Amino acid sequence: MKDFKLTDLEGIGPTTNTKLNKAGIFSPLDVVIRGAKEFSRISGLSTDAAAKHLTTMKKMLAEDGNDIEVKDVASLRALRARQIKVPLKVEELDMMTKKGFETQSLYEIYGDEGSGKTQMSMTIAAEALGQGHGVIFIDCEGAFDLDRFDQICQSRDITYEEDKLGYHMYSDESDLEKGIQNMIEELIERDVRYIVIDGLVGLIRLAFEGRGELADRQIELKGILKYLRNLSILLNIGIIITNQVTANPDPFGAKTKPIGGHILGHYVKYIIAMSKGMKNNRNVRLIKSPNSPQGDYVCYLNEEGVSGFENIKARDKKRKMDTVGVEHTQDLVRKDLLLDV
Repeated sequence: MKDFKLTDLEGIGPTTNTKLNKAGIFSPLDVVIRGAKEFSRISGLSTDAAAKHLTTMKKMLAEDGNDIEVKDVASLRALRARQIKVPLKVEELDMMTKKGFETQSLYEIYGDEGSGKTQMSMTIAAEALGQGHGVIFIDCEGAFDLDRFDQICQSRDITYEEDKLGYHMYSDESDLEKGIQNMIEELIERDVRYIVIDGLVGLIRLAFEGRGELADRQIELKGILKYLRNLSILLNIGIIITNQVTANPDPFGAKTKPIGGHILGHYVKYIIAMSKGMKNNRNVRLIKSPNSPQGDYVCYLNEEGVSGFENIKARDKKRKMDTVGVEHTQDLVRKDLLLDV
């Protein structure tokens, strides 16, 4: 497969090959990640021809030891067996995430400015590096502070090889899209297992601000999310996307809601909401998960990033039981006093 060229495919000449390269398509893996419909759109091939080439690309990957096509339950189990989990070494949070943030999945962490979502994502990145995995941090807000990241790593006794950490900052939506679609070589070189995209939707929103551009914005976001979802599964990568919030006009709902509409929620597997509490406390709510019930937690921001989660429901239940216990003891004391009299 090393000697493979896109021009080896029927119907792809030098001109079409140039168009594909400009779109970040160079290899069989690129074709499979894009899918037949997108490959057809970019190349100008018919849908049937694109689907036929896609089948060929999947066979080539399988022959090269990368059989990523899920055909039945057995192949699904084999795919899931490759999953990696990165725990944050915070008991309550690791219980919430079922022992850690996993690969082959997309996560959305949303909240207001200063809610701790970037701190959370940096903590995940630090622990992934500590396990020897490659990490890429894509900064769409200019919020990544290397000194702060180093502090988190040092506080958690984490050392890592610098070539395992990739960093890219984007202020333009088109550059971001190109960067994401052209990073496969870097993902393989760094052995990346986790990607953090800080402020993805906010950057796309800036590029399509007018009401008349809402449909174009949603199409753009959908295309990027579909690509990221395929990438996460095919290359066994966990993708953490942080998101901003806006006022929620629904009088019966929460005061704020994540920007970007429902599209992001359809593509991510897990959704975590964060908000400010007292001082360095942060409230954390698990909104969406296929394997955990919704729940409310509290975390603390300190030199370790995020730490000290406590399940609010468990805490309140304990407090209630303690209160009942105290009241029961007081009743017994009163009865003893009456008997003594």
